[in-house]
This record gives sequence, C-alpha cells and structure tokens, in this order.
Amino acid sequence: MRWWGIGVAMMGLGGCSAPSIVRSECPSSPPPAIELPLIAPIVPVLDGKGLPSSTPRIDTGREGVSSHRLTEKDCLLLAAAQSPSANLLEQENRTAPAPTRCTARGGNPNRDQLGQSIRYHAALELRNRSAAEALERYFELVEVEASADLVRKGFAVIDPVLAKAREARVRNVRYPLDPDELLRQRSQLLGQQERAELGSRLLNLDLQRRLGLPHQPRERLWPVGDFSIDPTPSDPEQAATAALADRPELRGLRALHAGLTPETLPDARELLGLARTNAGGRMPGVSLVLMVQHLAHKGPDPATLAELETRRQQLAELIATRERQIADEARAAAMTLNSQRIRTGLARDRLRNWDERLADAVRKREANQPNAELLEAQVRMEWLKARLELIGEVAAWHRARVKLRAAMGWLAWEAVGTHTPP
Repeated sequence: MRWWGIGVAMMGLGGCSAPSIVRSECPSSPPPAIELPLIAPIVPVLDGKGLPSSTPRIDTGREGVSSHRLTEKDCLLLAAAQSPSANLLEQENRTAPAPTRCTARGGNPNRDQLGQSIRYHAALELRNRSAAEALERYFELVEVEASADLVRKGFAVIDPVLAKAREARVRNVRYPLDPDELLRQRSQLLGQQERAELGSRLLNLDLQRRLGLPHQPRERLWPVGDFSIDPTPSDPEQAATAALADRPELRGLRALHAGLTPETLPDARELLGLARTNAGGRMPGVSLVLMVQHLAHKGPDPATLAELETRRQQLAELIATRERQIADEARAAAMTLNSQRIRTGLARDRLRNWDERLADAVRKREANQPNAELLEAQVRMEWLKARLELIGEVAAWHRARVKLRAAMGWLAWEAVGTHTPP
C-alpha cells in the first residue's frame, strides 16, 4: 500500500485430541459445528517498540459489521479439520473393506494395515497443505486490517491541514501548502482505504470457506493475538533434518517401501506411474491414496518377483528425489525467514527514528514555534508510513514462518495435538 506525504517533504502423532485428525486405529467423527466468539473489534497495532500487539480498539470503520475472534491456532486447527480430501481418506480408513473371495479366505491383513498407514500419512500431508494456505491468508488479513487502521489515522492528519489551506485561499492569505495538492493526497488515501476494504472482504470470503464457516456478508473474521516476532535465527540444516524426519509424505513413501511385497506391488506400480507424470518427480500428497487401490491378489510368480525388485529400486529413487526436494524446500524457507527477520529489524529501526522526529515536532508545536503545526503534520505522515512498512515486514515474517513449518510438515502434527512432531 502506497503512502503520500504532505508538502514537498512528505508502512507426533498425538492420540485422539483432534476429532477429525487421528490415527487410523482411533475412533473419529465428523468435524463439529464451528462457532467463533463474537467480540468487540481488536485492531492489530504497533506498540512503542515497533512490535505488533493486540491493543483493543472499538473503531473498525465499519458500522453494522460484527467481528469474530480468530487466533492463529484456531485458523490452523479449523483449516486442517476442514480439508475435504483428507477427510475422505480418513473416512475410508474407518470403513471396513467389502468382503471378497480373497478376504473370505483370510484376506491380506498386511496390505490392509499398510493401506491404512498410507492413507493416514496422505491425509496428514493434505492437512499440512490446507493449514499452510489458510495461515497465509490469515496473516494477509492481519496486514490488511492493521494497514486500514493506519489509513484512517492518515485522514486525521490531513483533514485539519486541508481545512486551513482552504480557509487561507478563501481569505486570500498566503499558506505554505496548496489545497489542490492536499485534495489529491486525500483522494489517494480514499483509494487506499477502498483497496483495504476490498482486500478484507476477499480474504474473509476465502478464509470462511477454508475454515468451514458460513458466509455472512455482515460478519468479519478478526485476527487477534500476539504478533511479535522471534529474533532467533533459523538453522537451514536443522530445518532440512526436521523435514526429512517429519514430513508426512516422506513417511508414507518409506512405509510403502518397507512394506513392498508381491501383494502390495500394484500399489507401488500406481504410485510410480503417477510420479512420472509430475514434473521433476514431485508427487502431491493426495497421490498417496493410489497406493491402496483394492486390486486382485496374485501369487508371487517369477515375473512378479522380478518386477518387485525393479519397483523397490524405483521407489528408493523416488524417495531420494523427494528427500532432496523437501530438504531444499525447508532450507530455502529457513533462509527466507532469516532474511525477513533482518528486514523487519531495519524497518523497526526506521520507525524508531521517526518516533524521535515526531516527538521533537510535537515539542516544537507545544512551544508555539512558527510553522510547527505543519511540521508535525509532515512528520506524522512519514511516521505513519514507517509504521505501515513495519506492519508489512512483520506480516511477511509470519508468512515465512508458516512456510517453514509447512515445509517441515509441522502444521499437520500441530493439528493432531502434538506441538513437537514424533
């Protein structure tokens, strides 16, 4: 969002605590009805240290619109629970397979157990993705709402100066600022306000759908919580190690490789065929379900045994490819987070500089120095711009943090109730 100044000088696996995200052996039920608490609006603002906080404000600029409290944790849990494809996979895990001639003779419990494990990890991968996408929108909404609050503050600065410039023109009195230029700047603020309003509406539409909430035109989601940042650097190699250990997709692939037998060979064949159709061998999490198609079981003839060894080698190569891609994804996410931490610190330093200049301008106005009122208005607009820039950098840091957690697969494990993945 662009600002203009005034005048020439002028911002794991954790049991069954989450109903719809459980181990295959845990009882599960459909996601419960969702009702977020109605609250007095809270606008994320910046405190004196340049760190975001959740200071209560009762002015949202939207009459007749009710706001519903939404925390980052609520957003993560609801988005993960409302992942349609993941819920279908878990529903299949809870449904007993239809009896066949094979199962009538005793079935293949090993393949059934492997299928449950694969579906479970595929569902986790999908929930990890759903949570990451929803949290990306969540922090975009934080930025939009905080920016809209600063735009409203801009009117409080420019309107009094515009009124005096108009009065001076009517009285034919010399005034340092041109009312036409001030009107142009005010029009730009109105445009920024409209863009922020549209951005809020679009993000609410998107988030309400992702979280399983009904669309209500006169209701908005309102992000609340502590939006401060962690200054601790992230280690890219530790992130890569965590991703290799915890990413659900890799766990599912390794389970298939470890359980590869003549009976599970069709599953590997389906998966490898899909992997070849994806650029770079990248396999979406939902493809894991193809491993567990209920195909006819055949005895291990020599041709089957030969194919088994080939498929085992191909699976190992696919796992190695995805391990490298996922490890690099985690490394890149950690590097991005570290860079964003530095940019946020620089933006905070710039804001502190404008804090000092604004305090000096206020002192001059209180001392009735010549043109001190205009100086304060100019400095205050730059101060608001610096606050807006810091809000953008802080929101970007949180989005980078979400991408890192998603790259490591941790969003899914948090959704099942285990903060530290197994």
